[in-house]
Amino acid sequence: MSGSGRPKIVILGAGFAGMYTAQALGELLPHAVDGEITLIDENNFFVFTPMLTEVASGDLDTRHIVCAIRRFSRRINFIQASVKAIDLKRKRVTIALGRPEENFPDGQRTVEADHLVIALGSVTNYFGISALKTYALNIKNLGDAALIHNRALELLERADAEPDADMRRELLTFVVGGGGFSGVETMAALNDMVRENARKYQRIVPGDIGTVLVEGAGRLLPELDEKLAAYAQKKLEQRGVEVRLNTLISNAGADYVELKGGERIKTHLLIWSGGVAPSPAVEHLECAYNRHGGIITDEYCRLPGYTDVWAIGDCASIPQPGKNEPYPPLAQNATREGQAVARNIVATLRREALEPFVYRPIGELAMVGKHTGVASIRGMRFSGKLAWFMWRTVYLLKMPHLSMRLRVAVDWTGDFLFGRELAELPVTRSAPPGPSTPETQQPEQHEQVVA
Repeated sequence: MSGSGRPKIVILGAGFAGMYTAQALGELLPHAVDGEITLIDENNFFVFTPMLTEVASGDLDTRHIVCAIRRFSRRINFIQASVKAIDLKRKRVTIALGRPEENFPDGQRTVEADHLVIALGSVTNYFGISALKTYALNIKNLGDAALIHNRALELLERADAEPDADMRRELLTFVVGGGGFSGVETMAALNDMVRENARKYQRIVPGDIGTVLVEGAGRLLPELDEKLAAYAQKKLEQRGVEVRLNTLISNAGADYVELKGGERIKTHLLIWSGGVAPSPAVEHLECAYNRHGGIITDEYCRLPGYTDVWAIGDCASIPQPGKNEPYPPLAQNATREGQAVARNIVATLRREALEPFVYRPIGELAMVGKHTGVASIRGMRFSGKLAWFMWRTVYLLKMPHLSMRLRVAVDWTGDFLFGRELAELPVTRSAPPGPSTPETQQPEQHEQVVA
C-alpha cells in the first residue's frame, strides 16, 4: 500500500486495453480513498485507431479521432513517460518523463505499485525483412496516417508534372503488404482517394494508376468467412486493385518492392501491414512468453507466479476457452480485457472471487471501398452499402467521447457535400530564425515533424 494506505494501481499503456482499464477503475473506485489510479504513456492522448485509414484517405481530420487522456476521468493520475524497465517481483517500473524523441531534461524516476497492469500494445512486425523497416510506411498511429496521406498527394502532384507516361505509371503505383483487416481497409481507402483525386489533374489518366495488394495466404481477411472475403476481393478488383494472393514480399528499396521469386514492382509508396509483435518494452521480463512473444497469462489475465501483476491487449497472450490460440490482437478484445481486469482488481481489493475473461465477439466489420463494406454479425453476413453504413455507425458509437463523434460526423458530412480535401496535412515547420548575411543566406529549410 502507498504511504496514504490507499492501494496503488499502475497501468502501463493508454491504448484500448490500458485506457479502458483506467476508465473502468475510475467508475468502480470513484473516491480517492478507494485507491490511486496511475496511467503512464508516451502520448497524452488516446487514438481511436480503427479510423486511422480514414485519416490517411483525407476523410477525417487527425485531431478528430484523438482525445486527451486527462478528459476521461478525474480519478486518473496521468504521467507522460516512456517505460524503461519493469521489475515484476517488486511491481516497480522505471520511467523516463516526456517523450523519447524530445530533448527535455532527464526525468527518470521509479514508480511502485500494489497492482501493475501491463498494456503496452504492439509494434509492426517486419518478419526479419530489415528493408521494410527502412522503406515502408505503416498504419499504426496518427503520424503514419498523415505520412501516407501526404506521400500519396505528393506523388499525384509529381506525376501530373511528368511528361513521360512510363514514369507517371511508376510514380502512381501504390503497394500494400498484408491482406488482413488493416491491409484491406488501408488499400481500399488509398485506392479510393488516389483515383478520386486524380480526376482533378489534367495530365493523369486512369490507366496511369496502379494499386497492388499483396497477401501471403490464399485469401484475404482470414478473420471473416470465405464468402465475405471473396466478396471483399471482388469489390477491390472492380475498383481497380490488383490482388496478389500466395505472394510474399522479400525485399524493398526506395523505388521498388521485391516479391519472393525475384519479381520487382516499381513503387514510391509501400505500406506494410503484414502483422504485429508485442512491444519491445515487455521483452526480457522474468515471465513466460508464447511463440509470438506475448506475455502468457492465466484465464484472469494475471501473470502466473506473480501476485497482482496483469497483462492485457496486444502484448499479452490470454487463453481462449476451448481453443489452442489466445485471443487475437483486436481492439474489441483489448477493450473487454481492460474492463475485465478492472473488475478483477477491485474483486482482489475486496477479497472477492475473480472472474475468468470470456468474450465472444458479436461480429467483425471491414471497409472495402467508398459506400462498400463487409460484415459478419452474430453469424449473419452483410455486404455492400448496408455493411458500410454499419461500419460507420458502429465505430462512431464506440468512440469514447461525444465531442469526437460530433467532429467525425461533421467531417463525413463535409466529405459527402464537397468531396475530399486535396491539400497535404500541415506537418512541416519553418527553420529556426537566426542571423544571416547576403553571403551565407540560404533558401528556407523545412523540417518534417510527425503529428
